[in-house]
Amino acid sequence: MNRLQLLTATRILEHTMPVTSRRLLIYGAITIGLLFAVLAGAGTFFGLASLSDDPGLWGRIGAVLGLMAAMYGLHVAKPHLFYHLEALQWAAVAMRIEGESLPAGREQLDFLRNRVQALFTNAKEAFSLRCRLQEAITELALQLPPGDRFGALPRSLARGLVRVLTGFVTDAVMAVILQRRDRTAWRPALAAFCQDYPTVFRHVLLAKAFLYAMLIASFWVLLKPVGWVDDALPTDLGVWKYVFAAILTYWIKAAFLDPIITAALTLTLIPLAREADEGVLAEWLPRIPTLSRLPAS
Repeated sequence: MNRLQLLTATRILEHTMPVTSRRLLIYGAITIGLLFAVLAGAGTFFGLASLSDDPGLWGRIGAVLGLMAAMYGLHVAKPHLFYHLEALQWAAVAMRIEGESLPAGREQLDFLRNRVQALFTNAKEAFSLRCRLQEAITELALQLPPGDRFGALPRSLARGLVRVLTGFVTDAVMAVILQRRDRTAWRPALAAFCQDYPTVFRHVLLAKAFLYAMLIASFWVLLKPVGWVDDALPTDLGVWKYVFAAILTYWIKAAFLDPIITAALTLTLIPLAREADEGVLAEWLPRIPTLSRLPAS
């Protein structure tokens, strides 16, 4: 992944502005919800414990519980977010990469929604396929060099690290499936992943380096306005200043950075999938049981 590829990915997102704008608004609302959950939890517990010796302590406990409740709600909503938001975005990205035209305005959203619903009847079905793909990609990456070097680590840790590294690849594979309107299109995509793993892995590492560099920069920049708010308040926010900056950074990641990186990796994967030999998957079937649970027709 290079600068040109990132610029191309950004231009692709510009050509899918209706679905991209919708993503910005939805994740903006989620971010506001996370912030409100912290404040509501702190205020509720502070009020209930106002007669105690240390209501401030209870306020901090309430803030933590409020944030945990909001994060759990976000976790529960993941299948619906994927089905009604992410899948539409990845379908649009892959179609633009392949030179297909998209309607403008509201019609684009309706067109993409119909495309997704033609493949998956509900959110559970779509997210289930994504989870199975993630499992298969993780297992493949653990057995392909240099991913096999993680074998020296405890298995749960190794799997966790690889899942973090390859999450964007899963969305790129889903983009191929949605563009081709064929659930079995995972086959050429995963065949390309196996055949050209050094290339894909290099792009994944560069993508992660770009992501974390931008996250650190965003967090540092957002600390400034949060600090201004902290200075204006009668009480010190303390560590919560960093929590609020992290929540705002989450919006930058989910709304801006994730789609750019996924689009860039889809740009890498689609040409490779065109030339991939699906026969390479035959040797992996005995070693990766999850492959047999992916759609065969």
